[in-house]
Amino acid sequence: HLKESETLKEFEDSMSQIDLQISRCSKITQSILQFGRQKEPTEEDIALEQFIPGIARMVESKAAVHGIAFSIEAADSAAVVHGDPAQLQQVLINLLNNAIDAIVDRHGTAGGELRVAARRLGDGTVQIDVADNGSGIRPENLKKVFSPFFTTKPVGRGTGLGLSVCYGIVNTMGGKMEVSSAPGEGTTFTIQLPLVDKVTG
Repeated sequence: HLKESETLKEFEDSMSQIDLQISRCSKITQSILQFGRQKEPTEEDIALEQFIPGIARMVESKAAVHGIAFSIEAADSAAVVHGDPAQLQQVLINLLNNAIDAIVDRHGTAGGELRVAARRLGDGTVQIDVADNGSGIRPENLKKVFSPFFTTKPVGRGTGLGLSVCYGIVNTMGGKMEVSSAPGEGTTFTIQLPLVDKVTG
């Protein structure tokens, strides 16, 4: 009988530990999911003509270290969007860093090309492309890239949350985000955002 009660106590202790760890994991997951919106967003008009070159400057030295030819085409002064600049910065930095990783995977430190370009479209939106000639994304993974926790990176090199958070931020700004890719050729992420109408405000 003594052995049975010890086994029961061990079982109860184990269940208690499992419950504690599940609770901790849940809290960690929630804090990660909140990462993209830790503080109240500060919405304002963002002039892409200045904003995009500013973002590019943050990663151009990293690109240069890896021998990547980096081109920037900012839209004209009428390309103004509305949203939280810190969040839009997070989206673009994430896309640029992912692109650099994909380029290095395929090319090492020679032959990489990275382009960020913004242009106004005729339908009252602006399109921002982040294009690379990196390793590309396999077709079976392409439809999953915006899903939370999906990643093709090795263990320890990413949570898989980056693109789903980016997708959510772009949606919040009234825009949409898409991806096209060919394995061994490269990837283009496309963001479309509504322009601020300067006439009606």
